[in-house]
Amino acid sequence: MAAEHPRRTLAALGLSPRKSLGQNFLADLNVARKIVELAQRFPPPFVEIGPGLGALTSLLAEAGTPVVAVEVDRGLAAHLRDRFGGGSVEIVEADFLAVPTQEWRRRFPMGGTVLGNLPYSVSSPIVLRLIELRDLFPRAVLMLQREMVDRLCAGPGGKEYGILSVYLGVLAEARKEFVVRRTCFHPSPDVDSAVMTVRFIGGLPEELVAALRTVVRAAFARRRKTLRNAPVPFLPGGAARWCDLLAAAGIDPAGRAEEVPPAAYLALAGALARL
Repeated sequence: MAAEHPRRTLAALGLSPRKSLGQNFLADLNVARKIVELAQRFPPPFVEIGPGLGALTSLLAEAGTPVVAVEVDRGLAAHLRDRFGGGSVEIVEADFLAVPTQEWRRRFPMGGTVLGNLPYSVSSPIVLRLIELRDLFPRAVLMLQREMVDRLCAGPGGKEYGILSVYLGVLAEARKEFVVRRTCFHPSPDVDSAVMTVRFIGGLPEELVAALRTVVRAAFARRRKTLRNAPVPFLPGGAARWCDLLAAAGIDPAGRAEEVPPAAYLALAGALARL
């Protein structure tokens, strides 16, 4: 079943999809319902990133769910304010990535859940930002490019496995929920999308997380080379000390970054943090 087609709504508003913002509007009401059903498993309030024309927002509003919808497009933000003003939905005209952490803490002192149909071009920065905000927003339901979801949920040993895979493998439970065909959007993108859920795991000391970022970036900096050849300017003692840390974590220095599971990277981060 399709909602009112975004093409008609945009035409009535005198707006067009903006390639510069990666705008692809969800046009399938059944998909919107499935996403909202996933989100409603998690506690409100919600932050919606890039609400667009309000496909998800409207379903949350119907349920009386408190939502802060963050939209960078001025024309769309004005439309959303007209459509949802005075209810359980607050529209914030801003770039999600530019909103300071203290502002989120002010608005959500008890935390919340994130959901959104993310522009492909800023998916990685947004995921990294959500990792930074994981204590405040420990749950997320995200629609991204299918290939991106496959990378985020990947395990070791394949080409999809990378830095973000490791971060989520250590810091969260990430699950690919379902695929959304490109024909469900206006305009239709060149690739399919997928919806994923993220449940962040608390309790890791921040110094350990910082060490994790350091060792993972070093390991993947020269992905095609063995781990013993990773650049380690942060480490007194250089390559020799690095190989000692790898051995302490049970990691073969002759292996490659994509072969190392998240738990081993966490052990490596612990070895670095203890120096």
